[in-house]
Amino acid sequence: VEPLRATCTTKVKANSVKQEFEKQDELKRSAMRAVAALLTIPEAEKSPLMSEFQSQISSNPELAAIFESIQKDSSSTNLESMDTS
Repeated sequence: VEPLRATCTTKVKANSVKQEFEKQDELKRSAMRAVAALLTIPEAEKSPLMSEFQSQISSNPELAAIFESIQKDSSSTNLESMDTS
């Protein structure tokens, strides 16, 4: 969980180029996808580190928005892949 937390909390310097900001945003999205995947494991939420990190995500508006969009994306993907017609 610590490497994911470090990735999500890393700040880009104010004088960085646009690519650095885009790279950091993509790293955050990737970390949030990993967190979402970890939370699908039964009893993962019982881990103190995981629940603390999840509350940290919820308390940060930027991370919460990314996490919500990833959950929406994954739920719509699951619905599309379950089509048995």
